[in-house]
Amino acid sequence: MSYLPDELLARRAAAGQIDCFEELLRRHRDRVFRLCYRMAGNAEDAEDWAQICFVHAYQQLGRYDPTRPFAPWLAHVAANICINELRRRQRRDRFPLGLADDAAATEIAASGNAAEDPAHAALNREEQVAVREALTILSPLLRQAVALRIEEEMSFREMAEILGVPLQTASSRVRRAVLQVRQYLLRSGGVKPQQRETEAAEKKR
Repeated sequence: MSYLPDELLARRAAAGQIDCFEELLRRHRDRVFRLCYRMAGNAEDAEDWAQICFVHAYQQLGRYDPTRPFAPWLAHVAANICINELRRRQRRDRFPLGLADDAAATEIAASGNAAEDPAHAALNREEQVAVREALTILSPLLRQAVALRIEEEMSFREMAEILGVPLQTASSRVRRAVLQVRQYLLRSGGVKPQQRETEAAEKKR
């Protein structure tokens, strides 16, 4: 079964073959958990959210089109679940939680190629703790955009397809997230002096 493509496994799982869905879960569990962790900010919630994602995905298999790649479809399901769960938690706690620990902030701050992506460049320049704190200001939608862009290393086109939004909207969410993080860091003193000079020079252009 391990040699079968995701799409065929999904079609068989939709027909009631549980072992096929278990194979899909094995293949995609880590990726879904990482996405949930980026949104939840802690392992406990991430584990719960990942389970919700797979339960929901199994229930929705009848709507999955096996002629299209399975992984983006699953990512779309997971992204929506994370948004719903984060909003529910924020309503419950009345404030958004940041990333769970410095290690998580380190991963985000160090991820990606700054020369290739402005989101990576902005986050790479900031202090780890400051980045962690700054991410707490983001709305669920913007935090979702950062998670998909940095954690999953998706292109804006892939993000747009998964989120079901225009390409311009996907790129705009990432830019807005980076801008808000920069502004927060500037206000809170989380940007080094040379970084302030760079920001000032950029504004003059």
